[in-house]
Amino acid sequence: MILFLILNIAGCCLLYLSHRHQGWLAQPIGPLGAAGGAAALLLALAAACFALSPLAAVFAWLAVSMLAFSLLPFASLLKGKP
Repeated sequence: MILFLILNIAGCCLLYLSHRHQGWLAQPIGPLGAAGGAAALLLALAAACFALSPLAAVFAWLAVSMLAFSLLPFASLLKGKP
């Protein structure tokens, strides 16, 4: 279950950092980061299916992804101004 959470949040972070409108880095990490993020999200879904029933795994995967994608843009506000 911990592996599912770590992979899901890491995948969401990688997908967010590969977007051109992200606020964490000066430049996006590129398409390789987006591919790694998608792979991490798929591995997170597989890990969730091993730990939970398939229906609960998909629900948890979507819920954690939605929460992460909702909060990631606001994390750049914690960084402060340079």
